[in-house]
Amino acid sequence: MKEEIQQNEKEFQKAHRADNAPPQSNNGGEEEESVESVPLYKNFKVIIPLFIVVVGIAIVSWNWYLGMRDYISTDDAYVDANRVSVSAKILGRVDSLMADEGDTVREGETLVKLDDTDLRAQEAQSRAALALAEENIALAKVSVDKAQTDFQRTSTQFKENIVPKEQFDNVQSELESSRARYNIAIAQVGAARAQLGVIESQLKNSVIQSPMSGVISKRWILPGDVVQPGQPIFSIYDLDNLWITANLEETNLAALHENDSVEVSIDSYPDRKFTGTVFQIGSNTASQFSLIPPNNASGNFTKVTQRVPVKISIHQAVNQSQDPVQLLPGMSAEVKVKVH
Repeated sequence: MKEEIQQNEKEFQKAHRADNAPPQSNNGGEEEESVESVPLYKNFKVIIPLFIVVVGIAIVSWNWYLGMRDYISTDDAYVDANRVSVSAKILGRVDSLMADEGDTVREGETLVKLDDTDLRAQEAQSRAALALAEENIALAKVSVDKAQTDFQRTSTQFKENIVPKEQFDNVQSELESSRARYNIAIAQVGAARAQLGVIESQLKNSVIQSPMSGVISKRWILPGDVVQPGQPIFSIYDLDNLWITANLEETNLAALHENDSVEVSIDSYPDRKFTGTVFQIGSNTASQFSLIPPNNASGNFTKVTQRVPVKISIHQAVNQSQDPVQLLPGMSAEVKVKVH
């Protein structure tokens, strides 16, 4: 009985394998070779595209190397210009502003007027003091002349023994006192004139003029504000004299020289290409003027590649057929310096 059951199981397994067997090929009954069974180095459908990609990357990398081998580049650059802060020299309340942000001003143009009411009163007081001092000179001169006459008369009488020695000494002392009062009056006139000059200088400083031609980029105060000496009122940029300040790594300075040609790209005008020339290499690293300059004297520090500011002139755009550009201080830029 067991042998019959085992025989039936064997026949069932053979029938099951026959049902799942792969179909016979029409070309002589050989099995088709599966794609997965082909080795990768023989699969040209993969090898050829991969080879093309590798060759393309190699060509691009070589061209990039040839293009960058003779260049020093950085994106740590920006448009720069001369800037001046217009500030007051005296304490005062702002009476009026003659310009505003965005206005174009010329050198010597009046920008701010401070309240000068108190200064005008002090000027009048100083002029009165000067006039009084000048009158005191005239009075002292009369006293000196009278004392000189009395001294000459008394001296003659003393020689003839007409007046005693005591009277002669008194007249002589009066002459010296008159001369001293005259000198004091002259000094008082000088002091009054000096005081008047100080008041007039303060009156002149109450009218603030532009120290250079340019465009007002920032207004810091409003009419009615009280300004301290040295407090900024306006910030003016000279937009007629612009350049690029690029912070290049210190490891690139050995190959950098003045008058090297530069390719400049401004982020605001990505389709424009500018040219330039290196005209100044910084004498220190930018970190020396940071809020907290580095101090490596302790020996426990992290070495960081420093950057040196380099000034680059901006020439006309390469493509002149487009509209003119308006460069402003602070615009981001990228530079490529052609080194020898």
